[in-house]
Amino acid sequence: MVAADCKKCHKPHMPTVVTYAADIPSKDCGACHSKVLNILSASKVKHSTLACAFCHQAKHKMVPKCQDCHSSPHPAGIMAKFTKCGDCHKIAHDLNNWTVTEIKEAPKPAPKKRK
Repeated sequence: MVAADCKKCHKPHMPTVVTYAADIPSKDCGACHSKVLNILSASKVKHSTLACAFCHQAKHKMVPKCQDCHSSPHPAGIMAKFTKCGDCHKIAHDLNNWTVTEIKEAPKPAPKKRK
């Protein structure tokens, strides 16, 4: 990577104001975000084929909600018990990389008091 590559996102005299084109290659993002790019590249899910800018559009550090692309992928009962996609799926860069013991169970209601 050379200075010209850095200038694709970091502007002179304003290096913390990060902007990039929609077609920026993910390898350019990986220069600063290597850990995330390595996780995504090693993943076996469909997200691994998408360019970083496909999901992180408009603004640097913008994190889309899963529902922005997927609407509500599960029945309402499941969504009520597990309010965050990450409760089961971890992160979008490495979906479904869990062991059975890591899957969280829905909180159980408190036992009712007998009168």
